[in-house]
Amino acid sequence: MREKIMRNFIAQQVIFLVITTLLFNVSCQDEKKDNKQDSQTEWQDKSPKEKWDYTGNYQVTLPCIDCKGIIVKLELKEDGSYRIIKNYNENDNTPGEIKTEIGQFRWSENDSLIILNNEEFSISDNVLSWKNPNIERIETDSTKTYTLRKL
Repeated sequence: MREKIMRNFIAQQVIFLVITTLLFNVSCQDEKKDNKQDSQTEWQDKSPKEKWDYTGNYQVTLPCIDCKGIIVKLELKEDGSYRIIKNYNENDNTPGEIKTEIGQFRWSENDSLIILNNEEFSISDNVLSWKNPNIERIETDSTKTYTLRKL
């Protein structure tokens, strides 16, 4: 009789522990989901300036009217300065030409665009998108956006 009481007592304790553990796990998962949703919402509310590590070197090759292509290298620095190098690849008749520009970039009012010398770049993770670059000898196409990739 005593053995039977002891087994019942142990069985009740095991059931109690299992139920308690399950309830604890469920409540922790709900809290993790809430925290994850909160952090995603906070991240989505941030401007691109706050979201992305935009400093660094970027590059793209643009189509050229009379050369093999225009290699554009852009460096954005933490102090707000930039350097852009445009290398007009040589063709059969003309040697390559390199143009360098330095200056300070700024952000648009809502921190969604980087602006350098009146040219606008939208930013996402390791990418700058450049609509209608104002560069001599480029084959212009108003529907295209040129993507500079972070090196």
